[in-house]
Amino acid sequence: MKDVLTAIKPVKTFAVAMATMLALVPVAVEAVTARSVFSSVRCDVSSLPPEKRFVADMLVSRIEKRTPPSGQAGVLLVRFAMDGKIAGENAKVSVHGGEAAVSAGCFRGLVHGAGVLLRRMRYGRETFEVDDGTFSFEPKKPLRMAYFARHFHNWYHHASAKELADYIDDLVLSGYNAFKFQCSYPTADRAGDSDTEKRVFVDVSAKALARVHELECGFCGSGGNNQAPLDSPEELRGVPNSDRKRGNLGFNVCPSKPGGMEYLCEYRKRQLKELAGGAMDYFIYWPFDEGGCECEKCRPWGGNGFLRLIEQLEKLNKGAYPDAKAIVSTWVFHDDDWAGLYRWLESHDGVDYILADSHTDFPKYPLEHPVPKGIPVITFPEISMWGRSPWGAYGAIAMPKRFESLFRQAERISGGFMCYSEGLYEDINKEVVNGLYVNPGAKVDDLLRSYASLYLAGAAPEDFVRLCDIFETNHRFPRNHSRPRFGDVPEGDAELAAYRRRADEACRIAERMDGMIVPNLRKSWRWRLVYLRAMIDREILLSRNAAPESARRFFDELVAIYHAERQLADWRRTGKGGYTTPQYPALLTKAE
Repeated sequence: MKDVLTAIKPVKTFAVAMATMLALVPVAVEAVTARSVFSSVRCDVSSLPPEKRFVADMLVSRIEKRTPPSGQAGVLLVRFAMDGKIAGENAKVSVHGGEAAVSAGCFRGLVHGAGVLLRRMRYGRETFEVDDGTFSFEPKKPLRMAYFARHFHNWYHHASAKELADYIDDLVLSGYNAFKFQCSYPTADRAGDSDTEKRVFVDVSAKALARVHELECGFCGSGGNNQAPLDSPEELRGVPNSDRKRGNLGFNVCPSKPGGMEYLCEYRKRQLKELAGGAMDYFIYWPFDEGGCECEKCRPWGGNGFLRLIEQLEKLNKGAYPDAKAIVSTWVFHDDDWAGLYRWLESHDGVDYILADSHTDFPKYPLEHPVPKGIPVITFPEISMWGRSPWGAYGAIAMPKRFESLFRQAERISGGFMCYSEGLYEDINKEVVNGLYVNPGAKVDDLLRSYASLYLAGAAPEDFVRLCDIFETNHRFPRNHSRPRFGDVPEGDAELAAYRRRADEACRIAERMDGMIVPNLRKSWRWRLVYLRAMIDREILLSRNAAPESARRFFDELVAIYHAERQLADWRRTGKGGYTTPQYPALLTKAE
């Protein structure tokens, strides 16, 4: 790419005054004067180190995917530059006279700024438009982390290195600044999978982690817990959790048994050797799901045995990565767990963050009892697994109102979030959660409009807002079921009729949007997941069947998008797993 490129004078259009347009991205807007039309883009990255100039490719490739270059209008010149006067990861974007300038105090800020510019554009088939003006990215909550759960043969488990890197890029462009994912092979799958599968997984891990570091984002690794491989000694197994929300795969090791702590420490040493290398910015210690032991010496696990285990694992982790910060999760803690943790924190100095959240509302304990020593709290939005099962089996999940409500509960004490993701199907929820933590004053409908303008370009953003509203209203099937069950719902039921009316409206909206989206995005996985959700919901509700034959082609497409062939085959064979794939015999041939 040439260092300096000349821009053609753009065509001026009309002044922009609509407040809704200014709210499409969670950034500060200093001034807007006019809108200009372009048909291609060029970048000047001459002031950046050679290894950082790929930010130009990130920007250009995404614009050209929506609006392929043509000679219909001018060329937008985008200049990237570092500016030591801009604090932290903030960024400033200025668009004037056919040129755009993106500046930041650090490289990650430049990427965030590029994302701001992408979201200021309106994409058409031959040209795109962008407002003249000055915009800034100024996130209010400092830690914004995505946790990719790479296990059980879901999309993250089988995605290629390029697919993972592209998705990481998208999230950083939207404002994410840290990631967590498994680098060593997932414990739950270790015993049953081949050495080749494990080598591929670790290779993809290394490349994905390298991309995180190239973007100057933080990376969080598991600090270890008492979950052990499936072939761990039975005599070391712990007492299962009595609270079903805490999980029970049955392979947790009790650190209070003779040899238990030693086994877990040796296993942790093996895991550290398998990490993909490079810097480790955070380690998180996880109590439950999976984890826990309720023997007399360990309970309450979160306020007792878990903390004793952390002390030993922390020594190993700090020995390998002395600068890594420690995050202690309190996932599904009870009050006795919280009380024990608070006592421990008073005498322990190694904790940098407390992660707090639950399956339902935000826990009351940290709201009513300040965390000792002012340790920052981060939340754990459950964007993947709430209210529907199997989680991704129906296409896109959108619950903007729920996540705004959860954010408001914890807004006063939170310094960021780590959202848990099982796949691509909750990408809309990722956008909403991040947008609120970047700008707590944002309205979720505006965040949805921003998402539609970028990822569903060409379609009317208001259609997408309405579609998401229907998805959330219809999220749980009649009678509040997480799975489609109709045995207790008579055919003439008023609730069922209301669900069907909304589902019909969603299909009409989806069909209209499908005819408007720019061609290159019509086949994108983001749009297809939205479209498929509308179609699948209608077929299920009309047929009163969880897997109707009329929806088979939609289910087939979901399996392909998710790379879920292995997960589906395992579920069909064993009746277990299949958490993010449609549970139907999609792979059966006519001969079978």
